[in-house]
Amino acid sequence: MLSLPLSAEEIKVSDHLFSSFINDSHVDLSFRNVFKNLSTEDYGERSIQTAWGQGITLDYQSGYFADMLGVDASYYGVIKLAASDDFWGRSVLYNDNGQAKGFNKMGQLYLKGRLGDDDTYLHLYSGWQQIKKWGALNNSTRAIPSTYLGLRGEAATGPVRVRGAYVTRYSDRDSPDKIHFLTADKKEISSIATGELSYSDHGYSALYFLGESHNYMQRHGVELGWQPASWAENRLKLASQLYYNHGLQDWTRMSTRHKTFDNDAYHYAMYAEWRAERWKHKVGASYTRASLDNGNGLGRFEWHLAKHSRGTFNSMADSWGNDYVGDKEKMLAWTFGYAVTPEVELGMVTNYGWGMKYRGHSIERGETLVYSRWTPSQPALKNLAVQLSGGPSWNYQSQSNQPKLTSDGKPMRAQNHSIELQVDYKFNLF
Repeated sequence: MLSLPLSAEEIKVSDHLFSSFINDSHVDLSFRNVFKNLSTEDYGERSIQTAWGQGITLDYQSGYFADMLGVDASYYGVIKLAASDDFWGRSVLYNDNGQAKGFNKMGQLYLKGRLGDDDTYLHLYSGWQQIKKWGALNNSTRAIPSTYLGLRGEAATGPVRVRGAYVTRYSDRDSPDKIHFLTADKKEISSIATGELSYSDHGYSALYFLGESHNYMQRHGVELGWQPASWAENRLKLASQLYYNHGLQDWTRMSTRHKTFDNDAYHYAMYAEWRAERWKHKVGASYTRASLDNGNGLGRFEWHLAKHSRGTFNSMADSWGNDYVGDKEKMLAWTFGYAVTPEVELGMVTNYGWGMKYRGHSIERGETLVYSRWTPSQPALKNLAVQLSGGPSWNYQSQSNQPKLTSDGKPMRAQNHSIELQVDYKFNLF
């Protein structure tokens, strides 16, 4: 049977299907230079943790074939510039049996699909990909970001949106390895699944998520927000968060020395943020319940669903120096910034936590860090950002998740200080 040549109209249709895939593609080349230094006594003897690395990211994003299918890919590399013996604590360089090394890897490679328009749509993604604040899952970044292997999707219509994800592997921000999720006592977890339902309209927002690491831990989260129109000029936002963790079979079977709470843990938080002329402020508070060993240990709230994963947690208790999520810990936080010029911002981050007790002794901790940020407006430097930060913090010394004690039975204090420098620059290649 003879095949007839394509008509001119058929060729035009075919060309159009492919042209969007090619013409809407673009490639970005990004550089992130990260220097991190921490002098800490958190685990007893003073540890000097220094890591300096140059991150390189090559991002490709395709257009859509037939306005439906595409493919994205990212290649990551980290070059070692300097490291101390205890570099591993800064999560910048690869820890190869105690040796600090650079590395490279294919960080993202996934298929993407879409249906609908901007108001009502369905988006799907499958492969190695970044997952940022998606249900109970989140990613983390140092010189490069972490990524997951799995499926992810979202559907929305008007103010309502549904999201979900199912992941089976993880690649961290400081490693080329593709690894499985683990329990705290290093047993393999096959998968993590999560879903999210959110509503946002006329300045009001509400979100509920559920996440579960298979047979290990279940997380629930509720987040509420309000941005009153009458305060639009000041960009006022009020927000609250409630997070609940429940240990499943593989969690409850673990010994107390591996757990961070018995069976259930709760974290309540709220914050307000606003701007006034050159000033911006964010003030928050939180409270945690995470009993351990029926109250005999010092528990803490855990927002990651497994080792080798990252969890969604929007409380100000996740601060730059400490995580203020101990059992019965109350926290107050204040962050402010001042625009010295349109390009230069100076600011401070301060937290104070109290209310924890261990064997009848109270534990307090806190931090005060300052930062400066430069984002030049000149066209040649518009994609440059430089941030320098650092300052003191204090905590309690711990071992196997429990405080270390002085000779008279009091928790030992840890005096810490840090300094960090981060320089970002980005090129659009096409």
